[in-house]
Amino acid sequence: MAPAYASAQASATLTRLVEPVRDSQQSVGRKSRRRASRIGVALVAAAAIAAAGCGGGGSDTTAALPATTATSTTPAAPSAPAATLASTAARVRRQLRGIPQQGLVLGRPTAPVTIVEYGHFACPECAAVHRDVLPAVISRYVRTGKANLEFRGIAGETPSRPRDLALATYAASLQRHGWDFLQLAHLRSLALPPVGERPDRLASALGLDEGRLASDMARPEWDTQLRAGRSVAAATRMSSFPVFLVRARSKPGDPFVVLTRPGSVGAFARAIAKARGAGG
Repeated sequence: MAPAYASAQASATLTRLVEPVRDSQQSVGRKSRRRASRIGVALVAAAAIAAAGCGGGGSDTTAALPATTATSTTPAAPSAPAATLASTAARVRRQLRGIPQQGLVLGRPTAPVTIVEYGHFACPECAAVHRDVLPAVISRYVRTGKANLEFRGIAGETPSRPRDLALATYAASLQRHGWDFLQLAHLRSLALPPVGERPDRLASALGLDEGRLASDMARPEWDTQLRAGRSVAAATRMSSFPVFLVRARSKPGDPFVVLTRPGSVGAFARAIAKARGAGG
């Protein structure tokens, strides 16, 4: 099915909507909470505008996104000997050691390509991509400064293990290890389906301050971030995850290239090449 496109107004709104929201994950105090609240209101309003401009229905998960779609198959989940929590945490730390983390942005903030992921923790496909594909993307593109990766969480409003993991991922970002937590949570969800590991056990395995993590999970800005993620997903009719939005930093006015459930690092290579060549 050829991708459908939103109206010009909706496309412009959605492009602004998924721009990196800097500082809202790291700022503290009443001023930051007011700012996060304003972001959430703006995102909900933008979602309503975008949905109104999308026209008819359809089951295409990227139908309302203002971008070209590059889709590949879901990675297989090959069987492997079960790894312990400690050994998996050590592997994640080695994989990410030395790469800067600012909020849930992994890599150099000024990298020439930005990759924004929308995903959640009740999603085996998301976990498989984080296990089978993202390590190579991080090694080839993020560690070398060619791209950065930003995670945007999707979670429901009612208490659940996936919601707790999403909140804990944002909370861990305050200790500069949000991506370590994210990777470990996904890997352990594959080892312990369907709910994965408890946040406190993940934090302990990574050497994080468990008390601080528990306290930081209750910060109101994370609810705003999760509401924003749900608004974007609803406005763009995302019905399967993960979804990656790829765009060149030098072309901020160009649409994102949308990559759904990528099965290889090659899928990212093609999306990055398309993003860097879009718009001339």
